[in-house]
Amino acid sequence: MGAGRADNGGMRGSEVVGRVVAGVAGVVAAPVLVGIAAAIKIEAMVRPSARGPVFFVEERISRGAPFGLIKFRILDRAALAGLGDGPTHIKHLELAGDQHLTRVGRVLKRYYLDELPQLFNIIKGDMALIGTRPWPAELCEQEFARGIYRKKEMPAGLLGPVQAHKGDEASPGGIALDLDYFESYKSLPLGRLVWLDLRIAARCLKVMLEGKGL
Repeated sequence: MGAGRADNGGMRGSEVVGRVVAGVAGVVAAPVLVGIAAAIKIEAMVRPSARGPVFFVEERISRGAPFGLIKFRILDRAALAGLGDGPTHIKHLELAGDQHLTRVGRVLKRYYLDELPQLFNIIKGDMALIGTRPWPAELCEQEFARGIYRKKEMPAGLLGPVQAHKGDEASPGGIALDLDYFESYKSLPLGRLVWLDLRIAARCLKVMLEGKGL
């Protein structure tokens, strides 16, 4: 491997840093997680249309392997009933529109709080704190068929350049941002990669606080 390129240990080192950060964040965010779970349960008790589980698990791909990506449930009962073996949670939400968000779900989606349970995915090693977007298997297979293997070579991330540029009209687009980060992931030494990850995380936090999720 040429000079200046991160070896596998460097890449893994970045993921270890991410797991430590996720662990600390999970402890700090524990009251928020409990409060969100309680709000979902309370809405389900007072509004029958909002009934359903607290969490929603979707199959996604990280480093070429499937895993269960955990989210807080934001869809109402009618939307959940329509999922079946058809579209994934994300695709169904795009087709159904925001009218199928629960009232709590609308707030969670606006501020990306439905994604918080993925801290446990990171702690488990299913995914990384910073990475490319976690795609469903069918989309990954389409990329693999074109000879693009980034979804096999690096983990999916809770945060990433795509989320960091939400609402940025000058952004080159999701796939271009993902590919650019993938090249950085492969080539940067650990210190510079961690610094890049910190900048992405800070920008994602800004996007979240601005409520750009809807």
